[in-house]
Amino acid sequence: MPKRRPAGPRRPLDLTDPRHPAGPAGARRPLGPADVRHQAGPRRPLDRRHQAGPRRPLGRLAGVLPAVVAAVLVSGCAVADAGQSAGPAPTAAARTLRTPDTLLGLPRSGAPLPAGLPRFRLNELAREATPATSTVERTYGRGRNGPETIIVSAVSGRITDPQATLARLLKPYRIPKLRTVEFGRFGGEARCGRGRTADEGHLTACAWADPEIAGVVVFLTATKQPDRKEDFLTVRDELEQPTG
Repeated sequence: MPKRRPAGPRRPLDLTDPRHPAGPAGARRPLGPADVRHQAGPRRPLDRRHQAGPRRPLGRLAGVLPAVVAAVLVSGCAVADAGQSAGPAPTAAARTLRTPDTLLGLPRSGAPLPAGLPRFRLNELAREATPATSTVERTYGRGRNGPETIIVSAVSGRITDPQATLARLLKPYRIPKLRTVEFGRFGGEARCGRGRTADEGHLTACAWADPEIAGVVVFLTATKQPDRKEDFLTVRDELEQPTG
């Protein structure tokens, strides 16, 4: 029989040795991933009620946050506006009248007007403003034999009733049909119409009025005239000029 080795002192166990999975009494080695899979057992289906639970506070926050943000924005705007003083309302630039050297290519003219031409005289026109700050009364053309004569009359000041002033400016010309036309860059209201002179000439009268200026432009020709709306706007732009 083989001889048995004498029993010697026992070596302490090496806990790191894989051949000894168990340590001293009461000690257990840590579980590995494989052990966790074996111990987890079959997975249970998730309960939808438990999943919906944590989302409810988020739903409430989603409804509350926009209201909070809106309140902050409104309060912020109110604070910013409170620190600013409201400025004055914008007003139209003050204007005055001038007498240009030419109108529509026609020079100033000293030739007498056709006999019996009805019109406002300068002193009558000045009474339309309270008080009048400037007036214009001028004739443009190339003499009695010229193809066209332009007469302009206007007053600046405080026009208390532009509508009534506009009607008075056009009344002397006995125009059977007046129509509202474009008034131009300075606003107000404008009307034009065609008529005849005492010597069987043709005329187109265009008048305008706003709270600051009122006037009338008369185009005289021996023959029937085309539409003069664009010519009227050009003449008004030439007569009125912003002050300053």
